[in-house]
Parts: sequence; C-alpha cells; structure tokens
Amino acid sequence: MITFDGIRNKPQICRVLALSLCMAASCLLGAAQCNGMRLPLPHALAAALPPLYSLAVLAGGVLAYFLTVSSAELPLLICTLVLTVLLRWMFGERDKPALAALIVSGGIVSVVAIFGLAGLVHGIDWLVWLFYTACAAGVSMSAANLRKRCRSGFPLRLCSADALYASVCYVVMLAAICAARVYLISVGEMLSGLLLLLAAKRYRAIGGVLCGTLNACAFLLVDADQAGMAAVLPLAGLVVGYCASWHRSAVFCLYSSICGMGTMLSGQGAVSALTFVNFLIGGMLYLFLPASELMDALIQIQDQESGLAALAGARMEFMSQSIAGVRGSAERIANMLTRGDHQVRVADRVCEIVCGKCRSRSTCWETAQADTGACFQRMEQAGLSEPLESPEGCLRPDRVTEEFLRAKRQNAAARTLAARLRDAQGMLFTQMRVTESLLSRAGHQLQRKYSSESTRFVTETLERFGVPLRAAAVSVSEHQRMTIELYIPSQFTPDLQAITECLSDALRRPLYCNDLDTAGDEHRLVLHSKGKYMIVTAAAQCAVSEEEPCGDGWDRFTDREGCEYLVLSDGMGTGRHAAVDARIVLTNFRQLVQSGMDCAEAARMVNAIMLTKSGEERFATLDVAKICTDTAAVTLYKYGAGPTFIKHGERITLCQAATVPIGILPKAEPYTTVLRLAPGDMLFMLSDGLDDSLYPYIRQRLLQGGDLQALAHSVCAKAQRDAMGIPKDDVTVLAAMITGEEQEIA
Repeated sequence: MITFDGIRNKPQICRVLALSLCMAASCLLGAAQCNGMRLPLPHALAAALPPLYSLAVLAGGVLAYFLTVSSAELPLLICTLVLTVLLRWMFGERDKPALAALIVSGGIVSVVAIFGLAGLVHGIDWLVWLFYTACAAGVSMSAANLRKRCRSGFPLRLCSADALYASVCYVVMLAAICAARVYLISVGEMLSGLLLLLAAKRYRAIGGVLCGTLNACAFLLVDADQAGMAAVLPLAGLVVGYCASWHRSAVFCLYSSICGMGTMLSGQGAVSALTFVNFLIGGMLYLFLPASELMDALIQIQDQESGLAALAGARMEFMSQSIAGVRGSAERIANMLTRGDHQVRVADRVCEIVCGKCRSRSTCWETAQADTGACFQRMEQAGLSEPLESPEGCLRPDRVTEEFLRAKRQNAAARTLAARLRDAQGMLFTQMRVTESLLSRAGHQLQRKYSSESTRFVTETLERFGVPLRAAAVSVSEHQRMTIELYIPSQFTPDLQAITECLSDALRRPLYCNDLDTAGDEHRLVLHSKGKYMIVTAAAQCAVSEEEPCGDGWDRFTDREGCEYLVLSDGMGTGRHAAVDARIVLTNFRQLVQSGMDCAEAARMVNAIMLTKSGEERFATLDVAKICTDTAAVTLYKYGAGPTFIKHGERITLCQAATVPIGILPKAEPYTTVLRLAPGDMLFMLSDGLDDSLYPYIRQRLLQGGDLQALAHSVCAKAQRDAMGIPKDDVTVLAAMITGEEQEIA
C-alpha cells in the first residue's frame, strides 16, 4: 500500500509531485482574471521559487496564456515571464524575499520598456503595467516569505510575523481557484465555505472573522459584482465562531441561513444562487470531515507561549545532557579507583610484618619453604572463628596468629565498606539516571504542539462547570490524538466521570481519563481522545492455598502518551509475602511511568528500591506489555518473567528469555522486543507458575479463539487439573486482544 510517509521518504517522487503542483498552480494563476484584468501572477510565483521549479511555472504559465489570452496580449505576457525565469536562474538558489520582488519587477519593467520603445506600449498602458508590476512584486515577496515556512512540510507553523504574507498568498490563490469555474461548479467557492467553518471551529470567533474577511477579499478580487455576497462572510465567520461548540448540524444550519441572507442582499439572481449552492456544498463537506484534526494537519498558529515552551524544553534537554555528562565522568572515576585498589594478600602482609624482622626467616622461608607456605595458606583461608595453627618451629607463633586475625578483620571491614560504597554509588547513579530521564521526557513533552485556543476553551469550560484549575494544557500528537493535562488544587475533589463527559460534550469528541494522580497539594488529571485501536483485557488467577492470597499481581494503566500498559509481577514464593513484593513492584512501576519516566528507567528505579527494601533476599518478576493504541505496536519488557504468547492472524509466537528478576542484581537488564499487531490479535502473558507441558494446550486454545475471559479461565483451570487441584506455585493468566472498537469485559 502506498502511504504518505512512504512517498515523503522518496526524494524523487516528492520532487516530481512538487514540480507538478507548481505547474498546476501556474496554470490556475495564468488563467485567472481579476475583474477583467490579467495580473502577471505566474511571474510572481516563478520569482519566488528556486530555478528548477520556475521552469515548471514557465510551462504552466505559457500553456495557460496560449489557451486563454488574446493574441494582442500574448507576446508581452510570455516575454515578461521568460525574462523573469531567466533572471531567477541568473541569481541561483538565493531565496531572499526582497530579491524575488526585484527579479519580477526587473523582468516586467525591462520587457515593457523594450515594447514601449518599439511602439507597442503607449499611453495609459504604462500606468497599467506599473500597477501590475507593483502587485506582482508584493505577491512574489509574500510567496518567498511563506516558502520558508513550507520547507518543514505540513502543518504550516505560522507566527504573527507571517500574517501579512500568508494572507496575501491565501487571497491570491483562492481568487485563482474561484475564477476557474467549470460550468455551474466552483471549487473555490466550495473550498472557501469549508475553510471558513473549519477556521471558526478551530480558532473560534477570531478565526472565523479573519477567514471570512480574506474570503470576501478573494471574491471581490475575482468579481466586484459579488460585493453583497462577500459582505456577509465576515459576519458568518463571527457568528459561527461564537457558536462553534454547538452540534455540527446546528452550525451548518446557522451558516446556511446567513449565506441565504447574503444571496438576497446581492440581487444578482442566478449568479448569487449558484454561489449559495457552492457554499452549501462546502458546508456539507464540513459535516463529514474531522474539523479539528484537519486544521491541525494543515496549519498551526504559533504564539509567544509556544516559543517559551520550546525554550523551556531545550533547557530541560540541555540539563538532562549535562547531568548525563557528570554521571558518566563520576562512573569512570569510580571504576578507575576500583580497578586501582588491589588488596594485599593476608599471608604476604603477615610475612612482611612478622617474618621480615625474625632472625629465623631464612630457615622458615628457604629451608622449609613448602611447609611454611602451605601453613600460611591454610591460615589465610580459615574463617575468623576457626582456630589458627602457626608453622612448626616458629619463634613467634602468638604474634603470627594475632597478626593473621587482625589482617583478616581489616580486610573484612574494607570489603564491607567497599560494598556499601558500591551500593551508595549505584543508588546515586540510578537517581541521576532517573533525573535525566524525567528532564528529557519533560522537555520532549514541551516540544509537542500545544494549542493555546483549545487550552483557553477547556479552561473556560471547566471554570463554568465549577472546577478550579491551577494549570491546563491541550496538545495534539503526530497521530492527531488530543491530550488534555489538568492540574487541580488538592482541596478540591474532582468528579472524573463528570469532567470527562463535560469536556467530551464541549469538544465534540469522546475522551477517556487516567486515574487521578496526587503529589503534594495538587491533583493531576490527564484525558485523551480515543485511539485508533482499543484493548480488551481479561485475567484469571489461582493460588496455591485458599487461605493465602495469590502471590502474583497484575495491573493495567495508561501513560501520558495514551499508550496502554499490561503489567504482571510474580513475587518470590507464594502467599502474603510474595503478594506484597509483587504489589510493591507494580505500584512503584505504575507511578514512575505515569510521572513521565521511560519503562526501562522506571524498572531500574524499582530494582534499586527492591534492593534496599530490607536485609532479606526478596525479589519479583516484572512482565510489561506496552501497547500503542495509535499503531497497535507492542513492546515487551521481561525481567525474569514467564512466557508470552502472541497470536497474530493464524500464527502463534512464543516470547521467552532467561533474564534476572527485579531485586537481585544492582543492574537488571530486560529482554525487549517490538511487535506490530492488528485487530483480532491476542496477547497472553503468563506467570512462571505454569508448567511447560501446558504450552501446546495454550496454543490450541488461542487458535480456536473465542471469548477472552473464557480463554483465560480455561488455561488457569487446566493448570489446576494437571496439578491435581494443588498447584506448586501461584498461576496468573493476563490476556488482551487488539480491537478497533471499544469493548468491556466484566
């Protein structure tokens, strides 16, 4: 299948499409007449584009002129266009807006002067061409300025400084499309109605008025007789913008009524009626198109707040990299000091201190070297509580044994201090990594596309609803998923369901919320629009003893990006203590991920917490499935976890690897894999209490399909039957299915 991303990654195809688009735009501009005048608009476009694309503009302009221009005007228009393209090639790739205006002005004035000397231009025609030159220079400068914004692709990110240039280009292009009427159909008029409603929906009253005013300018540029119809467009944008929160059908009816009033005021009869019909068709398109998503994909208005957000994000990323540099230097120094700290053997130290000053050294270490060395080796290997026997014939046996004991105690204390130092260093470096991760992800969050208009609308809606806010932010991801982040004072207890329903009704899109997070004196609530895919889950558990709780635990939650997490943890052993360990791992992992930390970094932090939890050896497995509901991509992280079965179509895949559980080693590295699933695919996460002999049965049940909850219970019941009702370990089955629709399982 051909996708937009696939085309964008192929430069040759992109260049061909761009050349074709330039040629089509030049044809439209060349064929357009503005109240009977034919402005040299292809000339302005050729001067604003690079040399290669100016050739496409030349081809389109010449074609349009040959088809639509009279023989008297044709030579002058073609000569001015050719000279403009030649000047563009002479100046090369330089894209300064002032240079583009100079090129088109020089090309037109030079040719007109030559034609004037030849007697082909005279009288008032000079003034007309001077007016044409000024218009073409202004359009060319505007197009050159806007081209800089087009380099990064869609959506176009415009700021207040681009308002004039974007408005000029919008009016000229819309006028050219409106002039290209095919019988009774005007694509430009349909497009103007659609864009007015989209702008009013996305940017409220301000966007509606501005778009309506620009549309009116475009209509007047094409035909001044449509002044009556054009006059109502700013009014329509204003009224529709204020009522943009209404249902789409009500907004369409209101817009149609105002356009009908304009039809009556214009007094043009059939012409106004055709314009009214085209407006209605554009409004009907608005009923079936995703308004907010479409506007976000086309254009983004950047203000001062977005610039400050980008600056704050860059600062956080810089701080994260700085902390990473400090941590790396500290780790290298610590490793160098550890490698350079070689302990002297106890036997060598005792020999140097005691035997080095003894007069019988030559007898013990030369004549009886083998016996003395073997005795010293036995004394070195003996424990602190074991009795020590000095070499036979030693003149200082008490001193030798005393020095051995003292050296052993010093080595034991040094090892204890070194272990404590390594633990402290490990905890410090882990905390620094956590800080790096939090700063880096917070910086990436600030670099997202935040909408000040939507944020203002959400704030006003919740204030009317009686919800006090300390801060709010509305952003849109690359998959056009809306995320609403709300911070509420802890003194107020929010009703999550009521807030979700209120904003869903106001924004006209279904939302769902994560659980309420509390830190200090603030609540945080994150709401997301529905993703393309939904996750259906089911779970079944059985414990070793009915009197004790199951030592396994599982959880399902959503992060700030809208990704679903399925997490399974199996505590060491069975019963209450194992359940406590699993719950500690699950709770801490969830809090860290929802705070904005990466999965691997969150697992490292949980591992450090488990290592310092108590003096006893306590550990738990961690099995994570991160599911992106926009792409159905699944990322598995396994820390000593059991197997995971993946059903993709008719194929069953087993994901399993030997890794270390959480809480055993200072560095816990996971087994990680990424899979791309589709609707109908299943995911079965199993604790290590299931025997390998059950794997064929699980494969068979997955291939048979059926109700997800029934599948999970059947696997759990099979494990109990095979264990004669008394399983050796707790058993947990966590199942999930990818679907395109929201479903729930009790």
